[in-house]
Parts: sequence; C-alpha cells; structure tokens
Amino acid sequence: MIGSYDYRLVALSILIAICAAYAALDLAGRITAATGRVRLIWLAGGATAMGLGIWSMHYIGMLAFSLPVPVLYDWPTVLLSLMAAVFASAVALFVVSRQKLGWVRAAVGSAIMGSGIATMHYTGMAAMRMPATCSYNPTLLTLSVVFAIVISLVAIWLTFRFREAAIASAGWKIACAVVMGAAIPIMHYTGMAAAQFTPSGLAPDTSHAVSTSTLGFAGVSSVTLLVLSVAVLTSAWDRRFSKQRLQLDESERRFRGLLEAAPDAMLVVNRDGKIVLANAQVEKLFGYAREELLEQNLEMLVPERFRHPAVSDPTGFFGDSRLPADGSGPGAVWPAQRWS
Repeated sequence: MIGSYDYRLVALSILIAICAAYAALDLAGRITAATGRVRLIWLAGGATAMGLGIWSMHYIGMLAFSLPVPVLYDWPTVLLSLMAAVFASAVALFVVSRQKLGWVRAAVGSAIMGSGIATMHYTGMAAMRMPATCSYNPTLLTLSVVFAIVISLVAIWLTFRFREAAIASAGWKIACAVVMGAAIPIMHYTGMAAAQFTPSGLAPDTSHAVSTSTLGFAGVSSVTLLVLSVAVLTSAWDRRFSKQRLQLDESERRFRGLLEAAPDAMLVVNRDGKIVLANAQVEKLFGYAREELLEQNLEMLVPERFRHPAVSDPTGFFGDSRLPADGSGPGAVWPAQRWS
C-alpha cells in the first residue's frame, strides 16, 4: 500500500520539535544551576516537557501519514511510547547538566537517548491498528537508529555548549534549536520510510484503540506548546530570581567584609534588639566570642550599673534597657572606658 503525507502536519511536527529543542537548551541551564531536591524537580519537569515535545512531534508526524485503509491507535501502547520519550529526555538532560562532558559520557548518553527515541518511534508504530501488516526495510531501519544516536550526540553537545545564558545569546539558542529541531524529525521520517504496509484479511484488535481527528491534532499541539511555553517561562523567571539572589549574596558578602575591616567594634541588630552580626573588634572589646553574642539581646553588653531606671530609651534601640543618667541621649555610642 502506498501512503501520502499532509505536509501541513509535517511542518507542524518540525515546529514542535524546534520548540522542544529550545526548551531543552533553556532547561539544561537551570538543572545545572540547581542542587539537591530542587535539581531533581527541575530534571523531572524538564524531562516531562521535553519528552512531551519529542513525542508530539512523532505523533503528529504519524498522523500526517495517510493510508488507503482506516487506522486506529492502541492508547496503552501510545502511552508507553510517551514514557520512552520522557526517559530519553531525562537521560539527555542529566548528561548535559553535568559540570563536565567528556566524549565517553557524551557517547554513552547519546546511545541511550537515541535508543530511547528509536524505541518511542517503533513503539508508536506498533500502536497502529489497521487491516494491514507492517514490515520494515532492514537497511532503512538500521539507518534510522543510527540517525537517532548521531542526532542525539549533536543535540547533547549543542545543549551542553549553549546551556548558559551568559554564553548563548537568544539568537544562538534559536539557531541551535532550529538545527536540533530540524534534525530530530530526520530519524522519524527515515523510520516511516522503512515501513512497508501490506493489506491483510485479519481483523485488528481494537479493544483499546481510538481514532484520530482534527480536534485531536489541535489538542495535542496546543497542550504541547502550552507545556513547553510554561517550562521556558518558568526557567526564565527562575534565572532572573537566581540572578537577583546572587546579587544580594554579593552585597551581603561585601557588607560583611567592610564590617570585619572596621577599626571599631561594630554590631548589627534586628528590630527586636537581637544581635545578628558582630566583627572581630567586638570580641576584643567585650571578651565574648561571636557565637555567644548572636541572637542575644544587645542589653547583655551594657553593664548593670548603666541600666539606670530614671532614663528610658524612647527609640527602643536597646530594647528594655536604660540609658546612662549623664545625658548621653538615645542611641549614643559610649566609649569602653565609660563602662569600665
């Protein structure tokens, strides 16, 4: 049997593949920057989004192919192909999120990813339910698997190289996504070319089979593009938040450096009058270790005889303590000899 393609759906499948590639480039940087449980969350979310994108490209590419017989799809098998795509994406994102990427690791990762994509494709082909049998040209089948592994190697290298926003501008990331997105369908359509369909008089098992429709095309495409968009926007928000957090950490580091370099004893207290920072001069002046002062009330540094009950501290700077009765005024700094 001779099949034909709806080239509008072919173009749509390539567009989704490009979007999935861009999401992979964007998400890889966030996975690299994260640690611990957050890293696992990013990896799981990224693998799901990227896997859904690759699977949707494959699914729409299959639906673009028409045969002169009705074709249904076994939904449990289709779901299994989706799981293969998510697994392949998880392997790819895990490999490219490492701090270093050697050729051995890249080769192993691309072999696993390519095999996962090939498994997704041929599992999806096995989901077809029709009054025909499907066989494969061995040469084209082998070539499709080789393409999957080679394309995976290229995708892993490009994603690792351009995963950081500081290295890759938006133009470079889009260019890499176009290259990767255009390359991924090569494996799919090579695999489709390897398939040969022969009419059969046997009735297919349609107990779990569903039909496709234009609404199904629109639904799969819309959901996939929505998920990929949310993934990219979440990544962009997290990148901006992380940048602000790094700036705050740098400001705090500089402030601590200035505090430590000060020639005078300096303390930082919170609004409750608890000590949160102290420099080395405080230890020399008062004889307390910094660990002893932290989270203590500032009043502990004021000698008992200077906590005069007649003069209060209207500013609340010293909590419930009293200021000296010699008219120093609220918030004054008293030399150490006045306390001796």
